[in-house]
Amino acid sequence: MTGNTRKTTLGIISIFTILLLALWGTNVFALQEESEEEDGEVAQQPAGSQKISPLSDYMYKKDYQKYEEIQKEANLQKRADLLIAFLKERPISRVLLYVATDYNGCINKLAGNDVTKKISMLESLWDLVPTDQEIKAAEIPVGVEEFRKTHLLPARKLILTSMVAGYYQSKNYPKAAELAERAYAISPDKTLLQTLFDIYNKMGNEEKILAYGQKMLDAFPMNQPQGYTTALQLADIYIKKQNVNAALDVFTKLMNVYGNSVPPNIPEANWNQTRIFAYTLMARDAYSKNSYEKAEKLFQTVLSFNSRLDEPYYYLGMCKWKTKDQPAAIVYFARCTVLNKDYAARAKKYLEDLYKATYPNKPEGLPDVLNQARSDLGL
Repeated sequence: MTGNTRKTTLGIISIFTILLLALWGTNVFALQEESEEEDGEVAQQPAGSQKISPLSDYMYKKDYQKYEEIQKEANLQKRADLLIAFLKERPISRVLLYVATDYNGCINKLAGNDVTKKISMLESLWDLVPTDQEIKAAEIPVGVEEFRKTHLLPARKLILTSMVAGYYQSKNYPKAAELAERAYAISPDKTLLQTLFDIYNKMGNEEKILAYGQKMLDAFPMNQPQGYTTALQLADIYIKKQNVNAALDVFTKLMNVYGNSVPPNIPEANWNQTRIFAYTLMARDAYSKNSYEKAEKLFQTVLSFNSRLDEPYYYLGMCKWKTKDQPAAIVYFARCTVLNKDYAARAKKYLEDLYKATYPNKPEGLPDVLNQARSDLGL
C-alpha cells in the first residue's frame, strides 16, 4: 500500500477522535429527574442510633433537595465548590452522577482552554468518587448493585473519558491510553474504541493497533470509513510482520466489499495498487492450494488493473500447464517472457521446453509466438 493511502487512512480515523474531544465541552450524561412518587409521607429518620442507609429513599430525597439548592447558585466557582463539598460529605449517594456531571460542566467553563487546570480539577473530582472498598466498608444492606449500575460506574466513566480528552489534547498519549482502557473496561462503546485505536496509532504501538483494530472491524461494517481504513492499516502491519495469513484474511474481506469499486476519500490510482496487491496475495494462496481455476480468475483480475505485470502471466502459464492446456500456457509464458521482468527467465525456460514438447515439428515457430505476445501487450 502507498504512503498516500496510509495518510488517508490515518486522517479519516483521527476525525472520529474529535468526537471524544467534543465531549470536553458538554455534559455526557443527561440529568434525569426521578419522577417516582412514594405512597404516604416522606419516611422520617428512625429514632435512636439505627443507621440509615445512604442509598435509602429517605437519604435520596434529602440529597436531591440539597443538589437542587446547589444548582440555583449562579456563580460557577461557588457552585463548583458546593458540589465538591457535597461529594466530600456524601460520596455514596443516589445523586452522585448528577453531581459529577454538573461539576464536569463547571470545569469546562471555569478552566476554558487551560488543559492543565481541567485535568487537575478532574483528578480532584475523581478522588472523591467512592472506591469499591469504601462502598464495601459502608456495609449498605440493599441498593448497592443498582447504585453501581446507575451512578457509580457512569460517573467513573464520565470522569475518565473527560481526562482522556485532556491528556490527548496535551499529547500525553500513554496516560490518555491508560485512562481510555479503564473507561472502555467499564462499558465498551464505539467512540472510546475509535479513540483507543487513534491513540495507539499516534504511539506507534503495533500490537495494540492490531488488538483494537480487530475490535474496530467487529464494530464497524467494511463499507464504512472506520471499517475499510482500519482494514488497510491492519493489512499493512500484517504484511510488515510477514503474517501472510492474517493479511490475506483482511484483504479478502476488504475485496468482498470494494473489489469492484473505490472507497470514498481514497484516490482511484492508490486503490488500484491496493487491489493489485490484495488480489495477487489471494491468487498466490489459491495457487498454493492447487485451486487453479480460482487462481486463474484472481490473476486475471489483477491484470484488469495493469495488463503489463509479469507475475500474473507467469502463474497463469503455470495454471494452464498444470491443467493440461499447453497452448494457453505457451501464450502466457510468452507474454511474461517479452515483458522482460523478474519472472522472465523462468517463464522463458518453461516456454521453450513446453513449445518443443507441444509443437515438435515447428521449432521455427517460437519467434512468431513471442512476436504475437509483444503485439498482444502493445510492446
